Amino acid sequence: MKNKYILKLDKIRIGYTEFEYADVPMGVIHGKIIFENINSPFELFQTHCTKFNVEMNDNDISLRLIDTVVIPQLKVYTENNEELKGWGGAITGMDSDEFEILFGGITSEIMQKEFGSHFKEYYGEK
Repeated sequence: MKNKYILKLDKIRIGYTEFEYADVPMGVIHGKIIFENINSPFELFQTHCTKFNVEMNDNDISLRLIDTVVIPQLKVYTENNEELKGWGGAITGMDSDEFEILFGGITSEIMQKEFGSHFKEYYGEK
């Protein structure tokens, strides 16, 4: 059973991810976002980024596609309600497809402890 990582935007729970993928040596994890009670993730992130002056690499209203840099108000928590430490999370996605969170700045220690399966897959059993 995979761990669920709770996503909160400006202290409001918006969904979760299982961080299915990792670039272990780069200290990056990423995964699909499962939203809870969010009709348009595009509108949620576009409105938030505009309000808080968060840079968007792409913001295509016609496609309802967004690609952000790290969003300071986006926090990730373990199932034990501990905040995941790192640089933070950036969002990419479009309403007609899916959204993904990319979270960077994961130390080797946290990668090994919290994301052991990714660590072992990359480095082998230790």
